[in-house]
Amino acid sequence: MYESIETNFQRFLMYGIIGVEIIGALIVFFYTFKALFYLLTAKRALSKHALTEGISTGLSFLLGSEVLKTIIAPDWSAIGMTCAILLMRAGMTLLVHWENIMEKKMETGEESASSVKPAPAGKK
Repeated sequence: MYESIETNFQRFLMYGIIGVEIIGALIVFFYTFKALFYLLTAKRALSKHALTEGISTGLSFLLGSEVLKTIIAPDWSAIGMTCAILLMRAGMTLLVHWENIMEKKMETGEESASSVKPAPAGKK
């Protein structure tokens, strides 16, 4: 009975993982085509924003599927491989998110405190 419950749980979880991965891939595809449409209609800024937003959102879903995979990992080598993929996808998500933030700052004309030059000293 216990094996049956465990087998059904693993099967249910695998279907969930596949579903989450499909959703993540569809999000990336949708935003890629949206960015291509913006690019073809000469809206370059909107194109770049749509693409980075879609990649970030899609990677978040794929990251969630990797977390779910650790639940049913059969041995330590599979857990290690899943964790390596998890770290890689988390790093990519953070980089894309950082790029979105920097792009928004550039659009609004904000400058970081480190790039602001001091005002020249006045003459006496």
